[in-house]
Amino acid sequence: MRTLTLTTIIIAIALFIKLPLALGVNAVGISDNGTMILNGRVLNYSYSAQGVMGVLTLYNASFTSVGFVGGNVASIQLNAVVTNGRYYYWVQDIAHLEPLTGSSLMVWFWDDLWNVSYPQAPLMLNYVRGSRVYPSNQQYAYYYRHVEPSVMVVKPPITVGCMVTVSLTPMGYINISYYYMLNATGIDTGWVRYDSVIVMDESTEAYITVGGFNPGGLSNDIEWVVAGYTAAAQLYVYYWNATATLMYEHDGHWYVPPSAQTRSFDTGESVNGVYGIREIYNELRGFVVQINGTVNNTYLWVPRAIASYSNGFLIIQPTPSGGKWITTIVNPRGVAHRLSGSALRVKVNGTGRYIINVTLYAGNMSIVTYSYVVLVKGVEPWLQTTLLLIPLAAAVVLLVKLLGARHGQGL
Repeated sequence: MRTLTLTTIIIAIALFIKLPLALGVNAVGISDNGTMILNGRVLNYSYSAQGVMGVLTLYNASFTSVGFVGGNVASIQLNAVVTNGRYYYWVQDIAHLEPLTGSSLMVWFWDDLWNVSYPQAPLMLNYVRGSRVYPSNQQYAYYYRHVEPSVMVVKPPITVGCMVTVSLTPMGYINISYYYMLNATGIDTGWVRYDSVIVMDESTEAYITVGGFNPGGLSNDIEWVVAGYTAAAQLYVYYWNATATLMYEHDGHWYVPPSAQTRSFDTGESVNGVYGIREIYNELRGFVVQINGTVNNTYLWVPRAIASYSNGFLIIQPTPSGGKWITTIVNPRGVAHRLSGSALRVKVNGTGRYIINVTLYAGNMSIVTYSYVVLVKGVEPWLQTTLLLIPLAAAVVLLVKLLGARHGQGL
């Protein structure tokens, strides 16, 4: 949400010219802007996606939203950039939480669409079809908004989700679908598509893009972040206990991003730096833990993969869990088995030398390969682990016979 009011003139100016807010005032959550820390250095990558999804389970919370637009409301924003290769649109699918008497929360949703094809680009609403409530009758505006009329009252713990998918209509127009999900005692909506926006620009492709910047000056990223209500409001958090997950869809499968940071790069709303939300990545469970505290602007995890041997099994443990990982294991006979997925446990059927290559992908782009060698002698194995942190493009491609192998199949 990027309406142009804020408590400081500097941030208001930054919002007006649509610059990223590099002042330590940010929303807090999970964001992937196509950068990661690898071997102590920043590595850039990019990928496309057909969908993005955020899920947050809130166990308890106490907060106040401060801004010029009334409402003591926390927003949980799913933000992404959609393009057809020519025009760029910033999309938002937003859940709102408003405290009521006791521990009850009122929950509702709305979606926004912005044109970021160039700085301060307006939307030509004659070419945008959807269920908008703002603006009602203008030809041009800075954004489109639809407010879902369903309002639900629940008590924590609650699980709230937002999802955006992108496709082409039969006429070749961009179709952006907005979904929400809410689960709590006495209610389970499942995934509900509450708005479908068609941008009538003839296209041969449409997708969510991650990495670099768009012509409007915003970061091409995906975000699932907590912030103040609207109009650049700031959230003061006194108590917060939640877990969160962000995923993207590629080739019909959902993956955790290769890397993620705790801050937003685009939205104007924020969380107070002191009375804020602190995040920790739970490596065993594969989700982000959120608690009240001082905001820690940092990367949530450093990608890695560990291979080990135990009781006749090769065990592959990658971080992040749920990322797009491809593992190739070459057995002592020189036969390669290609496996996908996280936390693999593969039966070893013979003694000898096993070569293990574990590769992390961002969409179709390979980012890094971790290589191990395991020597199994008799009953007791001797394990030699050599970690090679190299881009896959720089590795030697072995021409080996690929055999389809299922999870847990013996080698």
